[in-house]
Amino acid sequence: MRAAGQPIDHPLVWRAGEKRASWRTHSTGFDVLDRHLPGGGWPATGLTEILTEHYGIGELSLLMPALARLGQDEGGSTGCIVWIAPPYIPYAPALHSQGIDLDRVLVVRDRTGARGNRDVLWAMEQALRLGSCAAVLAWTRSVDQAPLRRLQLAAEAGRCWAVLFRPPDASRRRSPAVLRMRLTAIGEQTRIEILKCRGGPPGVVSIRFDDRHQGEAECGGWVDPHPDDGEAGPHRDDPEH
Repeated sequence: MRAAGQPIDHPLVWRAGEKRASWRTHSTGFDVLDRHLPGGGWPATGLTEILTEHYGIGELSLLMPALARLGQDEGGSTGCIVWIAPPYIPYAPALHSQGIDLDRVLVVRDRTGARGNRDVLWAMEQALRLGSCAAVLAWTRSVDQAPLRRLQLAAEAGRCWAVLFRPPDASRRRSPAVLRMRLTAIGEQTRIEILKCRGGPPGVVSIRFDDRHQGEAECGGWVDPHPDDGEAGPHRDDPEH
């Protein structure tokens, strides 16, 4: 039995006054952002929401350092990286160049093009609960509070990093996510507005990529949206086309 007054030692419990998170984290790969996030990086367990007006402003470059480490066979890890209803097909050569084992990348396509339907949220919840995924990424639009809560609980149960991409107007609604941030492209920088951060304060961080479009192509860029014939052409930001 726990003695009276003895603090609860649980990775999902944050005690007031702590300056760092008591849960595991993945370094973002960007020192300026790591310094602002509790524990020095992305929460390894739980739901992260990334709000962006449109895609291709650096959101993949922002995630790629952490995904690259998760996608390598380190420490006997065998977890998959699952992409659910991405707006474009992930560029496999770019993922491979980052050291990600492509055999551990699973893409679940949404042929309805209705990102935000129940099938996308259901697929994400099931993947999180498997307990065998290193990260689950999904793209959606309108999501009610109840499904978000289920995703957060599923990520905790599966001890998985869940990343949900949503439009910026989602910031007007409450969310159970551990971390919420809004991305905005300003010149050569990507502005990261931290709206909610469990165990830490909100704030603003700006990251500069040497060449945002080249960075997207080299760090897990996209090719064209899901064509019906299963083939894909280059994304318009691909510098080689």
